Amino acid sequence: MTARARLVLVDDHALVRRGLAVLLRLDGRYDVVGEASSGETALELIEGERPDLVVLDLNMPGIDGLETLRRVRARGLPTKVLVLSMHDEAHLVSQALQSGANGYLLKDSMDDELFHAIDAVLRGQRYLAAAIDRVRLQESRIRPTTLTAREREVLQLIANGLTTSAVADTLNISPHTATRHRANLMQKLDAHNQVELVRIAAGRGLIVLQSSQHGSPQGGPMSGP
Repeated sequence: MTARARLVLVDDHALVRRGLAVLLRLDGRYDVVGEASSGETALELIEGERPDLVVLDLNMPGIDGLETLRRVRARGLPTKVLVLSMHDEAHLVSQALQSGANGYLLKDSMDDELFHAIDAVLRGQRYLAAAIDRVRLQESRIRPTTLTAREREVLQLIANGLTTSAVADTLNISPHTATRHRANLMQKLDAHNQVELVRIAAGRGLIVLQSSQHGSPQGGPMSGP
């Protein structure tokens, strides 16, 4: 008997996680060994369970999906990661793939593509939802901006609307250190004010912002960028 693949589901919406878990368990080929609603919890769960695959949302409080993905790869964890997101912007998809995602699936096309995506990723293939424009994805592959893990945390908090003092309190650092990180971010992204900083960062897929959902057709495995 073939062993069932062990999966962890990471999404801040409990209904989404529960719905996914039901679908996967009914299929019979997968064991859902854990669920998480935040990046921090997800990292602990992945390190403890060492699942075959993580289904990961990008929009989460605290450590977002992109940063969670980066930390999974930085820690050398072998778990495959399938991003499941409502975001179809090419720059964000490109960031996820460059950060180590094995596949990218849109929530709108989950009903049609979920099992195709999971199976492809588990076989070692890279999967990209059909609705994602491959041409725009290739065009979006600019030279990556090098940010430290702390700078990425500061950047996401700034994008969430926190003041410099609030960033300092949240990260338990001094206001001076928070200000220095903000200045470094402005320099690295060639931004002249905070609004421009967030706009540029979102445009490069460095942070996750809310966006409307779009429909998508059937997709398949890809060689990938």
